[in-house]
Amino acid sequence: MPKKETPLNPPRNHVALLLVQKFQHDYEAIMEHYTLLQQLEISEHLLSIVQLARQEGVHSDQFWHQYKAKDLALLKRYGKTLKPYVSKSFHAYFYDNTVLAEKEIYSCEVYNSLPGAEQSLSADENSQFLQLCQNVLDSAIHFLYLQKEPEGLYIEAVTAPATEEPNKEATRYRQLLTLYYLLKAGFQTEHRDNGNISDVVRLAHLLTGIKFTTLQNSDIYKKYAKIPDHKAGAQLLADLQYIRPYFTVLHLDSAVALIDEDIRQHAKRIRK
Repeated sequence: MPKKETPLNPPRNHVALLLVQKFQHDYEAIMEHYTLLQQLEISEHLLSIVQLARQEGVHSDQFWHQYKAKDLALLKRYGKTLKPYVSKSFHAYFYDNTVLAEKEIYSCEVYNSLPGAEQSLSADENSQFLQLCQNVLDSAIHFLYLQKEPEGLYIEAVTAPATEEPNKEATRYRQLLTLYYLLKAGFQTEHRDNGNISDVVRLAHLLTGIKFTTLQNSDIYKKYAKIPDHKAGAQLLADLQYIRPYFTVLHLDSAVALIDEDIRQHAKRIRK
């Protein structure tokens, strides 16, 4: 009596679904290390790679050339903060000849027992996997945008007389917060470490055009002494997210990194 063949575990028709579950698990694991805006940027980065794989095919030189360029650009922007992303080896998902072993869909023993052709994803399996990945990322990005503050919808409120004074107050804090990160990132000047708050406040008065009699009695002195913890919770996060784009467009990456770290820390405190 012929020996009964042991069924493949997991079954071959489950491979694409299991792979996308691994991909989603890796994606969700790295998101907790980043702020909302960073989550959006990294999610859209991954989506662009998946779309590129579907368009060019994972065997094309063009795909890998563009993939490496995109990843390098992201690494230059994020520096050491990209370690959680790098640790998940997302590139391995696009090596269809080794992904079943690399991502442990099959054990090494089972994988090595497979015929050579079956150790790789078939064209249909790869196509199904990429489509499912795109669906996951599309949904995640949609959810992230639903959490984002609206853009360009605050103008009418700013010009309304009833909110004029609070907005002036908020603007002043944001000006001082901007100065704080500019000095800290660009010149390693931190008033609480160096004890030079008076010198910084003189500069702040010059930049804002506000006159003063004595520094210690100036409103700016009192505000700057508390920076960057002048507010707490969601209000402070809003200020940090408000000033961040001004540094981003100027490619002041060291300042952006400081702001992002503070956003991450304050967001973590809010969640506790």
